[in-house]
Amino acid sequence: MKKLMIIFCICFLGSCEMEQLEFEKSKWSENVDGFYKYRESMEKDLMENHLKKGMTYQQLTDLIGEPENFANLEPNTIGYTLVEDYGWDIDPVETKTLMIEFTTDSLVRDFKIDHWKK
Repeated sequence: MKKLMIIFCICFLGSCEMEQLEFEKSKWSENVDGFYKYRESMEKDLMENHLKKGMTYQQLTDLIGEPENFANLEPNTIGYTLVEDYGWDIDPVETKTLMIEFTTDSLVRDFKIDHWKK
């Protein structure tokens, strides 16, 4: 019986993976009370098929909109919130942000996901 429960738990957890969606600007921008429902599901497609090193700032903002304002970012870096989870408190317990670094000529140098979890 114990082995059966372990197998069931493994199968259940394996089926709980997040559905991946193709990037769609209208869904990317959809915001309800400061939370983005679709961004995390689209991050893989966005990063693999749409974001390109060498893009201009204008091309980037035409694609995914204006960045949110963050304090304490490195120079020439902007961020887009993917996940912000507060749990049952006023302090976040998890954040996931798409960070985009620019050259001094305002061209995309690099992009990555910054994930923090308490």
